[in-house]
Amino acid sequence: MAKNDVTLLGSQANHIVRTYRVEDRTTSSASATIKPGEPVKVGSSNNVIILATGEPTNSAPMVGIALTESTETASADGTVEVLVVEAGRTLLRTAATTPGNLADGILYDSVTYDLTGDVFTVDENEGDDPDVHGLEIVDYDATEGTVDYFVKGYAARYTSST
Repeated sequence: MAKNDVTLLGSQANHIVRTYRVEDRTTSSASATIKPGEPVKVGSSNNVIILATGEPTNSAPMVGIALTESTETASADGTVEVLVVEAGRTLLRTAATTPGNLADGILYDSVTYDLTGDVFTVDENEGDDPDVHGLEIVDYDATEGTVDYFVKGYAARYTSST
């Protein structure tokens, strides 16, 4: 996977950083370690795993962004440091899937990540689905090909009330 696909805008000082368990790659079927800047969720065994294309959603909420590379091996569990995203408060920036589509029409659309190969992008092409898609676009930079967004309440593992 690629490093730093997802970046935090602003200071890390007001965010919670936690250590999460990561299951060994043989058991989890992961092909690589989690890299800094990759979005993660809780997997079926209560360990964190990277998000898939089409997530986060109301049924696959995001925990946060990895700050370190995970330490698991093929046969031993490990850990990863994660910056916990808080719904509507943690502003993130990621490359758009198709930078040529960046225009005012995508503002406030609810979309998800796309994971192609080893690169996460925000899929602004996906179409607005505010009842399911967990990322809300609030700004873009057409020159740089990036979008700024918040994770919506139902698509974040933690909110200000949890």
